[in-house]
Amino acid sequence: MEEKLKELKNRLEEVGDLNLASSVLSWDQATYMPAGGAPARGRQLALLGRLAQEKLIDPAVGRLLDDLRPYEESLPYDNDDASLIRVARRDYERAVKVPPALLGEFYAHMAESYQVWTQARPRNDFAAVQPYLEKTVAYSRQLADCFPGYDHVADPLIDFSDYGMTVASLRSLFAELRQQLVPLVEAIAGNAEPDVSPLRRTYPEPKQLDFGLSVIKQYGYDFNRGRQDKTHHPFMTKFSLGDVRITTRVKEDDLAEGLFSTLHEAGHAMYEQGIDMKYEASP
Repeated sequence: MEEKLKELKNRLEEVGDLNLASSVLSWDQATYMPAGGAPARGRQLALLGRLAQEKLIDPAVGRLLDDLRPYEESLPYDNDDASLIRVARRDYERAVKVPPALLGEFYAHMAESYQVWTQARPRNDFAAVQPYLEKTVAYSRQLADCFPGYDHVADPLIDFSDYGMTVASLRSLFAELRQQLVPLVEAIAGNAEPDVSPLRRTYPEPKQLDFGLSVIKQYGYDFNRGRQDKTHHPFMTKFSLGDVRITTRVKEDDLAEGLFSTLHEAGHAMYEQGIDMKYEASP
């Protein structure tokens, strides 16, 4: 069983590395890539996404998971090996239902859509992105239809990000949150409006960036395993547990724009930086 487990881990590591290489290319598109690189970037992301999917759904992976089931069942549920096999099986059984070509097309489309959005956003030009959004919805429906039997078309899509969650469970959650949040917002709105003028003064971009970085350093963000760059819309991305990056955007007349983005994304990043390094390159 030890050799089979080692082979499974090696195969999963290759899948993970292909997906993380895609993350590097996506980060570059959102930070430093010149606009002229967009067509090739979509093609490259499509290739990596398709290759990762093909490696994950290789029948050899399915055979390894079958062979390892007795070993998995002999271990405590939360044992590291048992958990690895269980999560890998879940990912495999979901992935085999999605054609690699469909994923490749979707990734290429998303890269193209992002580039169009970066140009349309400053102009507030919804018409420019509308056909891309419509195509995104069409692709999303195709992905959902790979999982027939759902109660709501969004259920399979939600499951990709939050395993076990459905539209029904989210509606129940949001209803409970609404009961608590609406009175809270109403109470705040009934108070005198706070003085936010300190946030609305003019602060040079370099000083804003330096201030934000000084705050998250005190929070505990590890700059030996991360960095911050500017982008159109802030996000966190991970290339490995040793390379977890964040992005922000700055308005010189609105301190909150850059500062709160930096704080928010640093929170995501510190979660990732807090994962034990022994889980590197595993699902």
